[in-house]
Amino acid sequence: MLRSLFPLLIVIAAWALEPPTGIVAIVVSKKGGDDAIPGGSAVIIARDGSAITLAEAIPAGKDVTVALSGGRRRSAQVLARDPETTAVLLRIADVPADVLPVECADSQRLRVLDPVWTAGNSAGAIEHDGSAALSLGVVSGLYDIPLGAPPARGRSGHELSAYRGSAIETDAAINDGNEGGALLDSAGRLVGLVSRGQLRERRLPIVIPLTRILAALGLPSATTAPSGGGERLRHTAERVSPSVALIYFERPNGLGNPPGTPRPPRTVAEASEVDRDRVTAWWEMYRHQQQIFFTDQAVTAIAVGDDLLLTAGSNLHGDAERGALLLASGNIPCSVIAQDLPLDLALVRCERPHGLPHAEFAVTAAELGQRVLLIGRHRNEQGWTATLGTISATERRLLQSRLAFLQTDARANYGSLGGPLVNDLGHVVGLCVKMGPIGDYPWLINSGVALAVDSVRISAALAVLRQGTTTKSPPILGLGVVLRERNQRMVIESVTAKTGAEKAGIQIGDEIVTVDQTKVASRNAISRILLRHKPGDTIQVEIRRGKEILTLGVELKEFRP
Repeated sequence: MLRSLFPLLIVIAAWALEPPTGIVAIVVSKKGGDDAIPGGSAVIIARDGSAITLAEAIPAGKDVTVALSGGRRRSAQVLARDPETTAVLLRIADVPADVLPVECADSQRLRVLDPVWTAGNSAGAIEHDGSAALSLGVVSGLYDIPLGAPPARGRSGHELSAYRGSAIETDAAINDGNEGGALLDSAGRLVGLVSRGQLRERRLPIVIPLTRILAALGLPSATTAPSGGGERLRHTAERVSPSVALIYFERPNGLGNPPGTPRPPRTVAEASEVDRDRVTAWWEMYRHQQQIFFTDQAVTAIAVGDDLLLTAGSNLHGDAERGALLLASGNIPCSVIAQDLPLDLALVRCERPHGLPHAEFAVTAAELGQRVLLIGRHRNEQGWTATLGTISATERRLLQSRLAFLQTDARANYGSLGGPLVNDLGHVVGLCVKMGPIGDYPWLINSGVALAVDSVRISAALAVLRQGTTTKSPPILGLGVVLRERNQRMVIESVTAKTGAEKAGIQIGDEIVTVDQTKVASRNAISRILLRHKPGDTIQVEIRRGKEILTLGVELKEFRP
């Protein structure tokens, strides 16, 4: 494990950066009071106090207050606003000599996987702690947000940003207070301003390129080249990216909301004072589910045969059967031929050979702590995207199933489903599948980790999928009973024939008290205990039958309920 971590430690050490003093905080006062709350950020770019930020970071009006490094406050005047880029030019009064402007670099020369930093007033860092908060990441994508793209929304359904146009995507952390702050190259030069905006199908943070902001505000362009540094990672990604493709599936359920949360019949403004809280909560849930269940997008897949592609089963939303492979040379009709539902895999056949090189799978299992890239396709004509992370767990399991998933902290979201995890050799070690908590809603917005099927299991599953055979449920390791939870009591509702429970004499109505000498109060607790064992093991199960306590030896078996 240490050997796999070593290259990553070298890279991180090379990316050390001091917080620039030219990153400042926008101070926003509470309505009707004097207490200040953390606001957005701005970046000083000249000795005369000229600074740039975004409209989403500052209140309306001509004058704002900013907090400099060390918590010192100054007044600032709004000199210009550009509605297309949402850029704002400020002039900060009386900037101290120790607050240095941030050098600018040409954002047009950035490349995917170059190391970058976000720097800003995250959670009030500049106001409270005196310096900008930094977060390390890479340029994860370079693409356009189309003029007609539907907005991504945040809390309470608020639109995050009105910006449309060329965007820099990053996997560095962006939080409240970062908006209007800096995206810096590894030498600390400014290459863009951080936005709260996102492309709805990607759901990863975007940055507005500095080149476009300077031009919009009539400021001199930056000519210095960014420091780069992503060459080795790009070489790795480019070994597998030709095997990564986009598919558009025909989903009968289409774009929209699940039946459970219909569109509210009126707005909050139309509601009476008595109903306002209820209508607000209704709209918030409606907007939230609009984001979660957004489906009208192309998805990522990898080539596993001359006419075969593999993707995540979640991309089908349960009912998609046909689609088209999107290629620059023309679309190829395709159809789903088989699924492995336990592993969340779907095999797709094209009507003719697609011409893509086959992905090369790693022959050994991924290791904990191993560095990986998560590769995706986004708008096929604009190339691939990539986020950087590690294998953060190797034995994530579905309740009583012995099937284990990899977990990665490489930033993933909607557009990453079906994308490959790639090791330093350019071999696929896993395929990104379930995004959120394990359960009925694998498309929940990502919380920082994602699950993947490892290459060894993929190879085994492909042998079955190629035959057109769908696997609907996994074998589970269990006692052989169906339980009903009643007031934290585990009562046996039925006993499965030819299992350890039947052989041991367990009966309907018995209450399980302990399993393997551990007191249990939920089905999940029992499942976790059983997964510490293997088929053929005999474990002690203590049951209550009426007033009698019995201890029985139950042999564990794998079976399909």
